[in-house]
Amino acid sequence: MYLKMKIMNYPKIKVSIPEPCHEDWNEMTPTEKGKFCNVCTKEVIDFTSKSDEEIVKHAMANKNLCGRFHPTQLDRKLIV
Repeated sequence: MYLKMKIMNYPKIKVSIPEPCHEDWNEMTPTEKGKFCNVCTKEVIDFTSKSDEEIVKHAMANKNLCGRFHPTQLDRKLIV
């Protein structure tokens, strides 16, 4: 029995936030994927419980990305 595997070549992505947003997460309006910031008028995706692979896939699909991350997800290469 053979198992076919599809291997994807994902780019190496490192998330860093040189200038973090100062808006209060708790004051934002909840959405399906995170919260909506009325000041920035953007949806802020909650990546805190997402895997590295989910973050990379989302980053590849969305060029203008605003997100909330756990400190352990920052300043390192994401492993896919």
